[in-house]
Amino acid sequence: MTVNRLPTRGPPGITVMLENEANAKLLSRMMEGSFELSPSLPDPDDDVYPARLPELILIDVASLRREKERILRLRQLAGVMALPVLLVTDRRSTPRTEATRELGESVDDILNVPTTRLELKTRIDNLRRLRELSLEQIENQRQLKGVVSSLRTLNACDRVIVRSTSEQELLRSLCRTIVEEDGFSLAWIGFATHAEHKSVAIHACAGPAAAFVPEMTLGLGNDPNYESLALKAIMTGRPHSLRDIARDLGPSYIRDRALFHRLASVIALPLITETEPHGCLTIYSDKPNRFGYEERQLFERLADNLTYGVNNLRVKREREAQASEIHYLAYTDALTGLPNRRHLIHYLNNLLARNDTQATECAVLFIDLDGFKLINDALGHDVGDRVLRQIGRRLQNAVRDQDLVVRQGGDEFLVVMNDDPRSGESNSTEQIAANARDLAKRIIDHLSEPLVAGNYPYRLKASVGISLCPDHGKTGLALIENADKAMYEAKRRGGGQGCLFTPDLATSRHRRLSLESQLRQALADDEFELHYQPIFELSTCRIVAAEALIRWRQPDGDLVMPGSFMPLAEEIGLIKPIGDWVLDTAARQLRTWHDAGYSLAMAVNVSVNQLYPDADAEHFAALVRPHVDPLWVHLEVTENALMHDPIAIEALLTDLNAKGFQLAIDDFGTGYSSLNRLQHLSIQSLKIDRSFISELGTDNHKGASLVPIIQQMASQLNLLTIAEGIETDEQRRLLLKTATPAAWGQGFWFSKGVPPAEMEELLRKEPVE
Repeated sequence: MTVNRLPTRGPPGITVMLENEANAKLLSRMMEGSFELSPSLPDPDDDVYPARLPELILIDVASLRREKERILRLRQLAGVMALPVLLVTDRRSTPRTEATRELGESVDDILNVPTTRLELKTRIDNLRRLRELSLEQIENQRQLKGVVSSLRTLNACDRVIVRSTSEQELLRSLCRTIVEEDGFSLAWIGFATHAEHKSVAIHACAGPAAAFVPEMTLGLGNDPNYESLALKAIMTGRPHSLRDIARDLGPSYIRDRALFHRLASVIALPLITETEPHGCLTIYSDKPNRFGYEERQLFERLADNLTYGVNNLRVKREREAQASEIHYLAYTDALTGLPNRRHLIHYLNNLLARNDTQATECAVLFIDLDGFKLINDALGHDVGDRVLRQIGRRLQNAVRDQDLVVRQGGDEFLVVMNDDPRSGESNSTEQIAANARDLAKRIIDHLSEPLVAGNYPYRLKASVGISLCPDHGKTGLALIENADKAMYEAKRRGGGQGCLFTPDLATSRHRRLSLESQLRQALADDEFELHYQPIFELSTCRIVAAEALIRWRQPDGDLVMPGSFMPLAEEIGLIKPIGDWVLDTAARQLRTWHDAGYSLAMAVNVSVNQLYPDADAEHFAALVRPHVDPLWVHLEVTENALMHDPIAIEALLTDLNAKGFQLAIDDFGTGYSSLNRLQHLSIQSLKIDRSFISELGTDNHKGASLVPIIQQMASQLNLLTIAEGIETDEQRRLLLKTATPAAWGQGFWFSKGVPPAEMEELLRKEPVE
């Protein structure tokens, strides 16, 4: 049972316990109107508050004998002078020794009857005054004790604030310290849940009355009729307290639950932090009248220190979050969420450093997507980005958990195949290489599965280069570069395959870099030249056109064929300026031949990269018009080029045709054109691929039988056919059997590609129109 002290309030109350009825009536009449009289005492087993006790007990010897034990218990609990006792004696019937024996123990003064009203009032006033002085002294002692205890709590909490490394740890430890150091029933910390501060979320609590918290939260902003102490503190920025919950606390349902948990007083201290949300520290005591002025000031200091601690931790957390974000951005690819090149180099260098103390075996796989650039250029970067994210997910599905998938940039990815060091097994270099080849094949298979981009299904090939750690590099950068060289070798071999690095590839790579540099310089130094292959009419063998073929004249006079440098030109972005040079030069030569009286057309190959993504028909026309009418120029586009962004390519062909250009589909039969699309394209001729022509006159009747089908289809569509790669006169005669009279052909049977002077020799043998 606890004893709590409150200052007295209201009219003074006196308990009158007199067995002598005459004395009882006499004294009651004397006190009537001045005091509130009561016939009984409270039960000592209940909580004893001075407010619940009478200010004085008026009792006679007989009643004292009966109630002495109860009076002693009450005086012990509340304080001797908190419950003064005035013993009424009758000199005639009460032994003096018995009365005086009780003085100082159960009795504070003796009143002999009969008496006067003045004497009775004087005796009562004296005892009441002694009671007030006693209670004041007890209260001062209690407050002093509370201040000392609160100061001890403040110091303990300051140590918690200094040592805490996270906000949640701080809040929990502080609540626990407050309860443990000062014996409070409950301490909790909450923060406003939104800017209007209309509700509070509890973040930490401690104490034997912690079960009150979920019951109390009903009023923390959820009851529109109740503005809680915590909300008042947060909104005003000032502490709020209740020193008597039984009398002052809000709605009855909250007050009743507080009293059930034996909570008697409470203080709410605002935590006005530098960043929202603001919060509140709330402390409950099981004693009323807690949190006087001095104690309150100490707890305000505690709240200020806590606010400082929370601010520091929030700043620290924000800095750590920023540092983490900076680290994430520095080491993560923003598009795919995969680790980036910087992360990879750091990872590999750590792996190599570990290799000095323990065997570390891994392989680096460099992956380049064959054909991605066409998708990205044709369908736009948004579609390209979606494709790259799909590729990233497919790579993660293809590798093992311990392998690392990295996006280096563009359409280049890397995988580190890392053997698990915990296995304790050491594989030979040959075994690691074999495992890496298996992984490369698995990756190629995963990436070759159809994917949808821009509502069209596509299949991408992947070229994979492999380097082994530590055999192929002592640094992370060296391993990546050697895997890159192996990847380029895989691409050179046709793509869609893996290649293991060898020292010879380093030499090959250096040659490629040298070729790239020379190629750029060749364009600037005008080292390219055009040769021309005659195109003739099958029926008359008369030259009707020439196809412009680029050659690269080396300083030593040797010629480099286009197959050795044009793929590189495509890759490094030189194809457009080279293509423009070819078209302009061919038009100039055609002008010369026209002026000489030779009425022939000029065929020029156009790369798909010249058509995407921003090709302009007027640009092509501007290159030709100064020399010849575009009507004399046949632009040849491969069949596969039509597969990239069909709507855009059809529109471009229409624009080119409108400018006067004649259009041909090159290498027809090797792509995937549909008849439906062919009839809507603005084209005038089909060039039958040499692979079909080579079957003529052989035992491969299936291949040879396709040629007349193509010729018949072209005739139905009113398209000219041009047979490529005619090597023999027999092939020419077989073509004539099924071709229209106007069909054309070209090939080594008639002439290879020759310089302009030799072409003019051939033309001079032709009749001049």
